[in-house]
Amino acid sequence: MIRFLLLALLLTGCTFGFEPIPPGNGNGIVPAGETATVVSVIDGDTIDVMLDGQRQRVRYIGINTPERDEPCYADATRANESLVDGRTITMVIDTTNTDRFDRLLRYIYVGDTFVNAELIRQGYAEAVSFPPNVAFYDTFRDLEREAARANLGCHPTGIFNDGTYTR
Repeated sequence: MIRFLLLALLLTGCTFGFEPIPPGNGNGIVPAGETATVVSVIDGDTIDVMLDGQRQRVRYIGINTPERDEPCYADATRANESLVDGRTITMVIDTTNTDRFDRLLRYIYVGDTFVNAELIRQGYAEAVSFPPNVAFYDTFRDLEREAARANLGCHPTGIFNDGTYTR
């Protein structure tokens, strides 16, 4: 009976099947930043946090994940949830505090796991450059190339296959 339930759960998942890869980029070093608690995962690259008693929307710097109407949206969102949902995070600013939608722009860490990089490493996000917030762009681009070569995460859908790493 349990085997049947597990099989049914697996078959009801997304077409491409989200399967979290254990974080592997932690180096024991977390830069100084703001501490917040994740209260909601909006999608693969956006979260809501409680920061200083206020709910704030946060957009991850340097990455992009599929939008609601695109292939692999649900998998990218679940990958983000598996890393941050309900956790205490450290948020690190690059250059710009907010975007045009008034969302905080931050690099996100859970313990010593660099979440922005981890989502790219697992193949659920692509690297994007939005100057002046480009401190990790070269690293993110290299991680995306590795994930694409290994056909990880969303890469089998072709969602990130625009023929360039410059965006």
